[in-house]
Amino acid sequence: MPQNSVRNLAADAEGFIWIATENGLARFDGQRFNVFDKSFVGTTSNRFYMLSPSMNPRGAGRPGQQKPGYEIYAAADHNQFVKIEHGVAKLDSLYYKNKILTLPHFDNGNPQTLISVGIPTYLRDFARPNYYIIPDSYGEGKYYVIDSASVQLYRGERKLSQTAFAPDTLLLWWNYFMLGDQLYYADESGKVLGINAQGVRPVHIEGDMLRDNQYNGQFKGMKVFWNITSNQLFFYHHKKLYVALEERKRGLTTQLVLDGYDLDEQVIQSVYRDPATETIFLGSPSRGLFVLTKQTFEALTSPEPDIANVYYATVPKGERGVLTPTGVVLSKDPITGMVTTGKVPVLEALNTGDKRSLFYDKKGLLWVKMAGELYQVDLETNRILYKLDLHTEIKHIYPDQDGKIWIATGTKGVYTLDPSEKDPQPKLVRDSIKGTYLQTFGDKMLVATTTGLYVFDRHSGKANLVKSTDGVYIKSLYVDKANRIWMTANSDGLLMYEKDKLTRFPLDRNRYLGSPHCIVDDGHGFFWVPTDKGLFQMAIKDLLDYSRAPFDLFYLYHSKEEGFLTNEFNGGCQPCASTLKDGTISLPSLNGLIWFRPEKVIKKVPSAGIVLDRILVNRQWLGRSGDTLVLPANPVQARFFFSTPYYGDAYNLNLSYALLDEWEPVGTSDWIPIQSNDFSIVFSNLGHGTHTLLVRKVNGFGKDNYMIRKICVIVPPLWYQTWWAKILLVMAVAGGFYLYNSFRLRNISREKERLEDIVAKRTESLNLALRDVEESKNEMSKQLHMLSRLLTSMTHDIQSPLNYIMLTSGSIPAMIEKGELGVVSEIGQVISNSSRRMSDLLRGLLDYIKVHVYGNSIQFENVAIRQLVENKYELFRTASEQKGNVFENEVPAGLTAPSDAQMLAIMVHNLLDNAVKFTHNGTIKVTATEDTGSGVVMRISNSGAGIPLHVIDIINTPDREDTDEEMRPFGRKTGLGLLIVKEVAVLIDVRLHVSSEAEQTCFTLQFNTVRTV
Repeated sequence: MPQNSVRNLAADAEGFIWIATENGLARFDGQRFNVFDKSFVGTTSNRFYMLSPSMNPRGAGRPGQQKPGYEIYAAADHNQFVKIEHGVAKLDSLYYKNKILTLPHFDNGNPQTLISVGIPTYLRDFARPNYYIIPDSYGEGKYYVIDSASVQLYRGERKLSQTAFAPDTLLLWWNYFMLGDQLYYADESGKVLGINAQGVRPVHIEGDMLRDNQYNGQFKGMKVFWNITSNQLFFYHHKKLYVALEERKRGLTTQLVLDGYDLDEQVIQSVYRDPATETIFLGSPSRGLFVLTKQTFEALTSPEPDIANVYYATVPKGERGVLTPTGVVLSKDPITGMVTTGKVPVLEALNTGDKRSLFYDKKGLLWVKMAGELYQVDLETNRILYKLDLHTEIKHIYPDQDGKIWIATGTKGVYTLDPSEKDPQPKLVRDSIKGTYLQTFGDKMLVATTTGLYVFDRHSGKANLVKSTDGVYIKSLYVDKANRIWMTANSDGLLMYEKDKLTRFPLDRNRYLGSPHCIVDDGHGFFWVPTDKGLFQMAIKDLLDYSRAPFDLFYLYHSKEEGFLTNEFNGGCQPCASTLKDGTISLPSLNGLIWFRPEKVIKKVPSAGIVLDRILVNRQWLGRSGDTLVLPANPVQARFFFSTPYYGDAYNLNLSYALLDEWEPVGTSDWIPIQSNDFSIVFSNLGHGTHTLLVRKVNGFGKDNYMIRKICVIVPPLWYQTWWAKILLVMAVAGGFYLYNSFRLRNISREKERLEDIVAKRTESLNLALRDVEESKNEMSKQLHMLSRLLTSMTHDIQSPLNYIMLTSGSIPAMIEKGELGVVSEIGQVISNSSRRMSDLLRGLLDYIKVHVYGNSIQFENVAIRQLVENKYELFRTASEQKGNVFENEVPAGLTAPSDAQMLAIMVHNLLDNAVKFTHNGTIKVTATEDTGSGVVMRISNSGAGIPLHVIDIINTPDREDTDEEMRPFGRKTGLGLLIVKEVAVLIDVRLHVSSEAEQTCFTLQFNTVRTV
């Protein structure tokens, strides 16, 4: 509220309450106030002094019909009128000129002509008008003009009728009032007169005012409250407020709507009563706004201490009373409404504080439990007929159709007791079951437990667990006429079991239904479920529809503002509710018994419309016009404020929204709940384009009972986001690329042609020269290589042995003459071996030359390695044995390796020759192994002088084509043999490696594992 000075209040067509104050125009939607001050509506003053119906002829209907188009006006200082329509207010700068000043006697703003603002009015004590105008338009354009002699009815500028009427010497303008289209006047004698074109007639008043003994049938002493804008009339007398309703044939009938509230003490000047919720709004010029909610629930308490008013199980007692296990009887007189408290002595004497379970049997006798004891009590004779002690806590007791009593205990299971027996004793039906509630189900008994629902055969005692309820803590049961089993479960809320199917109904927004106590069927199509946080009302049809096809269920929430003393109800008892003969339901709570008649409880469902109030974009307020909104470009943050008039508990308001692109269909997952208390929706960086904002509200009971407000939101693009800017940008970029590429291509093409011509000529000559040079180089390299090898071989391996043979053979004749025949024989043998070795060396050298010179191809085959080694060693066996060497051929028989036999023989020959040459009194060993991973590995080793390191490096280092190191001799003590071995190894794809250490030299030949024949 902007201020406590309420000058006038009324409701608009949407159901909002509008309040004219001296510091702005306020709108109340039941939850919050929206203030429309001068900065918002455009007036020059914040002082509003009246509300009145529109006098514009629109044919919109009367306020009670709530038709679209119905509008009202708020008047501010300086003759400024603000039009209230569709839930918002805005200045109508032409209304005063085009409508007010055209009324009769308003020429030049005549101050002696006043427009009625209803009764009472602050003008009563000081205004003395000559003419009094009462609008009767409500979109029909009619009004009354009253002077001291007549009453005239106009439509626009045309007079429809005139009735002579001069009631008093001192004209009481403020005694005129209307209801509907009928004009009334109350004279000083207290009589009510009706005035129309046919004349003046007395009006008869009936209803609750006649039943009030203090009303004598006249108006005298009564106070009139006439809300002209909302078309409501009230009579107030002795702290009782009556609403007056028009009956064409019988006059006015009255209904008591408020009793015991002193309107005079609160200086009430304006009254409005919401017809849907029966909420009464009172306005005071000094004390602000009062909102009075009708309480259809009543809390009954006893005068005892607070703990005594904590109730659990009850049963009906008499016509209008209930009985508790502690012996307390609470009843209410149906005429006076007085609550009385009584006691049942026998129960009072038995009471141990156990309030959880009791019932009447078929004979009308009361069964009640007290901790571990069970009693049968005759209330008429006030005595105990039967007592049983089970020595364990009894949780619940309940009778079946046969009159047997079922007893659920906390630790010993479930028992039955047959009262018809002479000495009834309990019989154990099932142990290890902790029962929480008992309910008959045809020929069976349902036992709710903390771990699920059991179905007992009442005769055999056989029990089965309903599997779908396994692990569910069931607090209460209810079986309807269609044999559907309804359950309340701790944390799970409401459940239904039908035809082997368990339906779990959704919890409410704050999960209050997670702590339900029981289900009460009111017989009018609704369930009532008390919880620790209030009372829920549910439509049974909605629940059944949901079990077939889920949808958003509506639960009507009732809180203590409707008459409870606390929102915390009690459960865990049986029965947990009582229904009296007149249909009154009694529910136990933490503070009193809550009584109500279900058919008289006002169903305050949120069925009003959704209004878009304001839009805040980038911290700037935007005006709204219709359902199409154009926001500024690039809205960094846009906040939409919505409201809906609702005068019940705000917990029943369930709003959600969905933002969609243009023509995009809405899906179930698109709806987002509106969590803010002011029903605002915030969007950040809303993209440009056309969007559809949908705001949905659940209207109340019924499947898919929604109201959807659709708003088209248009966000214009920035200049660079427009289609023409994008097209121009694409065209500019494409044009620039085209021009640049065209220019560059022309220059490049010319230069390319010139360079291609030059390059082609030079390339041709260079290619020819390069080809010749390359061929010459290759040929010369080969020749030089070969000459180097031949020269080295001849110098070292051929010429030296020949010189030795020449010198040795020249000394033979002298030795013969001396008779040294043994020496001659040895020299001959040496000459023979040397000749044979040189012959083999020349043959290998020739084979090597053939490969290089004639290009003989290498032919791979599986070579028998052991046989090859034996054949080659035979050439050196004599020379080797003369040197005292031992030869060991450890190559496995049958082992083959893929290689060229001729080239491999050259390698083996040279390696054995080298071994024999440098081994004295040593061992020459040849081994070979085969491995699936590394292939065949052959090793030729000998003892004796090692190979120089530089020779080892040459052998183990792969040759490079860009060097001529291979052309150098190995040294004075080496020949062409090892170099040939290295090059032949490359030709036949054998990896060669030599190691020499501790006077042991070993050549390793590893054949390629990939090579196949």
